[in-house]
Amino acid sequence: MKLPICLVCLKSGILCQSCQSKLDRGEIDELDIEIGRIFLEMESKFSMIKNATFYKAIDTGKDIIILVKSDKRILRPVWNRISKLMSEKLKKQVRIVEKTSSIRRLAEQVLSPAKVKGVNIIWLPDGSRENYIRISKQDVNRLRISKEIAEKLISRFMKEIIRIIPE
Repeated sequence: MKLPICLVCLKSGILCQSCQSKLDRGEIDELDIEIGRIFLEMESKFSMIKNATFYKAIDTGKDIIILVKSDKRILRPVWNRISKLMSEKLKKQVRIVEKTSSIRRLAEQVLSPAKVKGVNIIWLPDGSRENYIRISKQDVNRLRISKEIAEKLISRFMKEIIRIIPE
């Protein structure tokens, strides 16, 4: 599995200069290192994740959301089994979401079981843009994480400004 930290650093527990600078810049954090170690252990049990890539893990308080990308051979039930095993190890609910270029598909995974009604792009006068994810007012209560945390999470994963609008 491709990880945001090198294998030598994961196995030894001592960070090289490159990985230490990633940690100092905030590209990775201690949670990413811990998740990387767990993925490394799981490669022997789930050989199909060898071609997958782990990007980032974010702790929302109640849950840990992990962003990964894989080829289409890894099916959702496999990721569900891995997240269940990780939940047991970390003593927190773990959700694995697939990296995609579509804001809508990523939002559907993060906001589940709430349904995404639509995504609008608002172009601002300075040339930048904001993305508005529309969900129904009834679904706000069904969100597993707060609307504000979900906005920050999707913004961080997509590297764009995201707003969630209940309608």
